[in-house]
Amino acid sequence: MPFFPATRATEHEQLCEWVDAQLVNARSVVHGLTADQLRARPVPSSELTLGWLILHIGEVAETWLARAAAGPAGVDTGLSLAEAFERAETVNLPAPGATAEDVLAEYDRRCAAGLAHLRATDLDAPVPVPDDAPWYPPGQPEFSGRWVVHHVLTEIARHSGHADILREAIDGRTMYELQAEDQGIDMTYIGEWFAAHREVPAPW
Repeated sequence: MPFFPATRATEHEQLCEWVDAQLVNARSVVHGLTADQLRARPVPSSELTLGWLILHIGEVAETWLARAAAGPAGVDTGLSLAEAFERAETVNLPAPGATAEDVLAEYDRRCAAGLAHLRATDLDAPVPVPDDAPWYPPGQPEFSGRWVVHHVLTEIARHSGHADILREAIDGRTMYELQAEDQGIDMTYIGEWFAAHREVPAPW
């Protein structure tokens, strides 16, 4: 079914399906945009750009699912605290001169890496609380692989909502038409449903 992840036999397979589907649908939000549009700030009160958002979604998938796959061993980035914060300032900015295709290629790389980590994750394994960021209160219990996957899904969904708003502000295009066009989904069944239920006003 369009937009809905397929039903899988196990919890692990189902979570992989959900994360994959969310990442594919997030990518569709920027379908057809130019590099300039990815760098645009279409909402005057916000500094968010679609280029930053799509790369951030990919980064969340790659880095958090790497933590999940590493389990209790944790992840050693090899960066000092100062270097980690410096990297965080730039890692999701499209590189100078990068084309839209370049940005999407990096997004695809991050997503593929994240999904590979997810397939290797033990959902029940403990995952240490990161010690390189201030977001976690003192005494925060360790996470589990399962917790991390749900955190990733929450982050993708939250930022996909941000992206929907920015895209509509750029050119008025919205989720259904973008996903149908980008993913080759035949959605004529929706119009047929409204045609058969004329007592319900169609949304377009």
